[in-house]
Amino acid sequence: MADGGEAMPGGFVAEVVRLGDTVRRTPPADADFAAALLRHLAATAPGVAPAYLGTDERGRQVLSHVDGLVPWRDREDPAFFSDAALTHLAGLIRAVHDACAGTVLAGDAETVCHRDLSPKNTVYRAGAAGPVPVTLLDWDLAGPGRRIEDVAFAGWHWATLGGDADPAELGRRCRLLCDAYEGPSGRLLPRDELTGVLIDQVEGTWRGIAAGADRGEPAMRRLRAAGVVETVRGWRDWLCRHRPTIEAALGTG
Repeated sequence: MADGGEAMPGGFVAEVVRLGDTVRRTPPADADFAAALLRHLAATAPGVAPAYLGTDERGRQVLSHVDGLVPWRDREDPAFFSDAALTHLAGLIRAVHDACAGTVLAGDAETVCHRDLSPKNTVYRAGAAGPVPVTLLDWDLAGPGRRIEDVAFAGWHWATLGGDADPAELGRRCRLLCDAYEGPSGRLLPRDELTGVLIDQVEGTWRGIAAGADRGEPAMRRLRAAGVVETVRGWRDWLCRHRPTIEAALGTG
């Protein structure tokens, strides 16, 4: 891909390539909103997201390349899921939410949510306690929402669900995220709603993949063929079964 860029690992839905110091991506459905959001974050919370640099001759979104490590392979290194990493992650989420609260981008909502927080969409760099998140990637699904939504989403993407996983550990991680997010400012998050929000997100994930596959969307068909629908549906059942344990560890049960 000499003139199109070097394909970057981990892209599943969007085409992502690197060209020099830039990243070129398939534009999101709401490209104008994404561009406005990234410009706003560059001015109000520098570093939390790549810089938006416009579009190229192929119509691709052009972003600045952010140096660091992206754990695009599932569970490739436990250090990416450490308590230190969670604490830094919470700080990034809080910075985004504070920057967007009360803006035109948020509209009547509490703030703007990323809506797709996962290790694969996070750049890490070495810190004193190991690798920690420094920048959030892939803002394609971002939109107005509630603070608790991103915190809950991060909770289940930085934990292990299903099978013989420990539900108390999921609750502990969610509590750590909430504590680090809120800091000394007090309770901003309705923690008693977090588990329900989390379960709804997991439910929406497998249903969304199934619906997209039924519509013939290539990426969703690949996910369904890989067994992701059954896996995520199993997570939902596991969460419902262990909800009391999760909420006890979170401190709301």
